[in-house]
Amino acid sequence: MKNTLILLSLSLTLAACGQVRQATTPDLQTLAATGEPVVNEVYYDTPGTDSGTFIELKGPAGKSLSGYTLTAYNATGTSYASIALTGSIPASGYYVVGQDSSVPGVTQVNAATDLYNTSSSVRLTRSGTLVDAVAYGSPGTNLGEGSSAPAVSAGSALARTPDGQDTGSNSADFRAATPSAGVSNGGTGTGGGTGGGTGGTPKKVLFDLTKHEDAGNSDWRIDGAYSAYGDALKALGYTVGTLSGSSITSAALSGVKVLVIPEPQNPFSDTERAALTTFVQNGGGLFLIGDHRSSDRDSDGWDSPEVFDGWDGSTPASVSSTLQKSLAVSGTYGLSFSFASSFSDPVYTATPTGGTHPIIAGGSGTADDVTSAGVYVGTSIDLGSATGLMGNAGKTYLAANRVGSGRVAAWGDSSTFEDNTLSDGTTGTYNNWPNLSNANLGRNVVRWLAGDL
Repeated sequence: MKNTLILLSLSLTLAACGQVRQATTPDLQTLAATGEPVVNEVYYDTPGTDSGTFIELKGPAGKSLSGYTLTAYNATGTSYASIALTGSIPASGYYVVGQDSSVPGVTQVNAATDLYNTSSSVRLTRSGTLVDAVAYGSPGTNLGEGSSAPAVSAGSALARTPDGQDTGSNSADFRAATPSAGVSNGGTGTGGGTGGGTGGTPKKVLFDLTKHEDAGNSDWRIDGAYSAYGDALKALGYTVGTLSGSSITSAALSGVKVLVIPEPQNPFSDTERAALTTFVQNGGGLFLIGDHRSSDRDSDGWDSPEVFDGWDGSTPASVSSTLQKSLAVSGTYGLSFSFASSFSDPVYTATPTGGTHPIIAGGSGTADDVTSAGVYVGTSIDLGSATGLMGNAGKTYLAANRVGSGRVAAWGDSSTFEDNTLSDGTTGTYNNWPNLSNANLGRNVVRWLAGDL
């Protein structure tokens, strides 16, 4: 049987009535927390003729799997394969059920692991009780946890990243990865893994807070309106934190892979600009998030387009020479934030403007693609050497560029990635993170900047 996208969703089969009961997410998380194994990786579609497919479990070393069963379901929720597990979890913590003996580190060989290559589910049960569930693609009957994981292309596996992480949502826990039967997918299970699943030292992503990014009615903090953004990056295996203090220095950027600067309110000094330029030239990733003109949240005369581009010669009325250039993005990164935008600009839905780029394609099938994103009154991007990726009405709102050994991306609206949880414990008005492809855009930009796309 040709491997089909199988949503690994281990199902509780009620033998008496022949029905499948779907357990709630809390039930799944409780069982996982008490030492139960989880489905950690599924490789269902090999290039060409199917061979070497596998399902990998992660769990406590030495745990007996007597009474455990893997059941595969098609897109309508009908089971088509059942695998009774034998033996126990090896000392490595990974139990691999392979289609054939060619699978590295295989623990049990069972031809039924040749799964469908279409939207599907796989479930792990213990003596009829549901333990874990994974669904992927767009099955008509989702027997997984939360929203289903993305479908992956032939040659890629669906991998839980970090290993063993179970947030209750397959879309948050799984991503496309190079098949890695019997070894780590990358990550530690606590959000400190390596983005991209490449193993080794975790890649660090910092959100800047040195430029009053939480001023006024903005709350672009990972413990505030950008908390969903920060959590999504942790789920991908990145170490996520805040760059605080009064300035950005080379020392502060040491060990950082990606720096996100969301709608800065204060200008950058010549020294800070030099530190950031060196950071990017040496392989760092920089994500610049702007907003419309007249968005001066702290009443110091600076709004984010001016902070990124440099003093406009008007407001504030007087600026010292060490701050006039501010970040000078046009000369350093080949793009700028348009001074022609205003608060009266309409709400746009930006869409891809042609061509193929990893940020738009997502790298792992349609579930990670960016098809549209909201611009909730922002500013457009003027292109120099950068490439425009998304826009509306002839204006560019997403641009990307390679600078030296590093990468830079710019997006024209800070509200795109906000949720409605604020750092002071109150609830905000807007929850844009789950709208359109906003979340995919936020994730994919960082993944590209980190070199993982």
